[in-house]
Amino acid sequence: MRHRRRGFTVLELMVVVVVGAALSQMAIKGFGYVRNQVSAREARTVFGAMVARTRAQAIESGQRTLLIADAQGDSVMILANGGVVETIRFGKDLGIDIQGPPGMTRICMTPRGYANPDCNSFSSPIKLAFVQGPKSDTVEVLPLGQIRW
Repeated sequence: MRHRRRGFTVLELMVVVVVGAALSQMAIKGFGYVRNQVSAREARTVFGAMVARTRAQAIESGQRTLLIADAQGDSVMILANGGVVETIRFGKDLGIDIQGPPGMTRICMTPRGYANPDCNSFSSPIKLAFVQGPKSDTVEVLPLGQIRW
């Protein structure tokens, strides 16, 4: 009578480990791709919220409010009443690289809730790109302060 052992052979276990490692590797790469995509989209949304907050601040205070996007420093700040209202450092806080026109992009919101093209640092639509890894998401800013996704 022959007794058959129960369980797995070493070869079978090694095959399972190798297949599991390969699947894990693919999942990790896919997760990184999705993470970059979501981060770029989130940064674009945060910028849109900053523009909306600048507009609201100008209307509430009744004074001109500035939004300054610094592509070189990867940051965006709101200035009102001679002081900084809010600053978001996209590079440090979100790991995002802002790409746009050289220098600082300035949007001047009036108390009426639209941008003043004479005070802005641009007179025609500009594009800002929010980049993380191979993924990017762009936003177009119009001279009167509107945003196109």
